Amino acid sequence: MKLFDFSSSALRALMSGALPLVLSSSAFAHAHLVASEPAANAEAVAPTELTIHFTEPLEPAFSKIVLTDASGKPATTSASTVDGRDPKTMRLALPQLSSGRYAVHWIAVATDGHRTQGDFAFNVK
Repeated sequence: MKLFDFSSSALRALMSGALPLVLSSSAFAHAHLVASEPAANAEAVAPTELTIHFTEPLEPAFSKIVLTDASGKPATTSASTVDGRDPKTMRLALPQLSSGRYAVHWIAVATDGHRTQGDFAFNVK
């Protein structure tokens, strides 16, 4: 006894309906944080740059990093940039940071238009 009896035309119809679903889900990927320097919750010597790596290329006009000190005040006046050679990487030049805890808030807009955001913190010795 056969449980399934797919003719080749029925199998083709099933596959042609499923293929667009598979392709569309991969075409709409979101940019997720992969790693950062300094890392989340790291204890670091005052870094001169904050770097965040993402899973997808970023849209520079809509992606940014904001760094605040322990009192919630901006810790830098610099604007973050998306790396021209690696569009999956965003950087923020840092001034000389005092010891203390710093909060990072990032917004990443992938080139397909999907927006993600997140927060993490690190400590400067």
